[in-house]
Amino acid sequence: MYPSASSTVASIALGTDKREEVAFSSGEIELDHLQHGRSSAFFKLKRNLNNLKSKTPRSLSHDNETHRENSFNTINSNVDASESPIKSAIEDDNENENDPTELKYPEGGWKAYSVVLASLLGMVSSFGLMNSTGAIESYLEKNTLKTTSTTTISWIFALFSFLTFGGSMVSGVLFDTYGAKRVVIPGSIMLVGGLMATASSTTTWQFILSFGICCGTASSMLLAPLVSCIGHFFNKKRGLALGIAMPGASLGGVIWPQVCRSLYGKIGFPWTMRVIGFCFLGCLGVVCLLVDDRTEEIRKHNAAVEGTDPTVRPSVWKQLRTSVDFHTLKDKTFMSLVLALFFNEFSLILSLTYIPSYAISKGYSESISLTALTAVNGAGILGRYVPSHLSDSWGKFNMISLMSCMMTLVIFVLWLPFGYNIGAFFTFCVFFGFSVAGTLSLSPLCTSAISKPRDMGKRYGTAYFFVSFGNLMSLPIGSAITQTPAGYNGMAAFAGGTSAVATISFLYTRYRLAGLKKVKI
Repeated sequence: MYPSASSTVASIALGTDKREEVAFSSGEIELDHLQHGRSSAFFKLKRNLNNLKSKTPRSLSHDNETHRENSFNTINSNVDASESPIKSAIEDDNENENDPTELKYPEGGWKAYSVVLASLLGMVSSFGLMNSTGAIESYLEKNTLKTTSTTTISWIFALFSFLTFGGSMVSGVLFDTYGAKRVVIPGSIMLVGGLMATASSTTTWQFILSFGICCGTASSMLLAPLVSCIGHFFNKKRGLALGIAMPGASLGGVIWPQVCRSLYGKIGFPWTMRVIGFCFLGCLGVVCLLVDDRTEEIRKHNAAVEGTDPTVRPSVWKQLRTSVDFHTLKDKTFMSLVLALFFNEFSLILSLTYIPSYAISKGYSESISLTALTAVNGAGILGRYVPSHLSDSWGKFNMISLMSCMMTLVIFVLWLPFGYNIGAFFTFCVFFGFSVAGTLSLSPLCTSAISKPRDMGKRYGTAYFFVSFGNLMSLPIGSAITQTPAGYNGMAAFAGGTSAVATISFLYTRYRLAGLKKVKI
């Protein structure tokens, strides 16, 4: 069986393959061992002993009782106490590699790697634009919409972030139903058209329609398909393939602010947006030509395994209803993780969007303010790799807690007290960009680590359903704070406070899993 787009998007940072998902199932036993001090061998012995009891009449003779005890001792002696549950699960998965019911993956070839290239170019455009919204916000605030309050302006970018994340659940379902091209092509047309409309906008409501709603919806239509299509062609090498494609998000966050910095003063805002729009037209044109999927093949395969009609498409509405499950919040560990993700995204969206405006408020030039945003995204390229790699050795929850703690500390230690100093400010940008990217890359890993494989997509969808509303609220609240006497320092302090709440929530989630034990978790 092939996982749905929502499951694939849930493994966005690492590209978890089936082998890792299988390993997770047994990982639950290890978590249970940490919480309750029981080993998997004990459960095996207890289960076998209960089976023996159920088959033994109460009137057994002394000889039969002795035989039962000897049988139990034999079972006991045959159990390898050092056997790793994860190792067993992987061995079982190896046995299934030649199973005819298992879907075969190309794992390479021209078509597979052309899909990876399409995903990379799509990330540069769609997600790269999201990482560059600060470059647009700072210009509008000081020029085109200078007579409009920053709180009103913030709704343009709040809607963009909300629709990008919230709408990706819908585009994931559409991808599973209709394939990549039927979702990516309309999304590409909308994104280019939205940027061209943004270039011609002059009032707040025009920017809300063109950039906030049109570009936000278009980005959501690209995000899920461009990540999920890689999972149609790669299984064992899925992590490598996603590792090639996903840095496009940070790469776009480096390129587009520099384009804005170079062109604002030469050709103005409207033509700068048009130049970016034409660049997107070229990139997304290639994406539309190269992107592909195996939706029909997978549907026929699953129908053959399940004995269903392959011509019947799954109901889009039914899939949407099951993509979010509020009952999962009854799990206190998962609920504390959702709370951590909510405040983490709340803080980072607020900070990333207003870093250029903060720099201008401190007397830095517009060029320096956009270079600062480039530094944040540039550090994020490493931040997407290093923490994820170290999490294999140190533990996912240990690493995300460390990254969140770093994010909080650099806000309070560098940004808030020394933001006026250019050296301290750029040092903050580098460490903040690294830690932000680290938390983003580890978020889906932590979500999947406390979820059963069949529930990974559902839990990820539920978590980011709430996160998307945090994105919607964060910018208007932050901009309102900038209008108080505290100004941008107050906004930075508020971002630090929400980041601190996220850190505490991550640590509490980790505590619920392993207590105070110094273990890999």
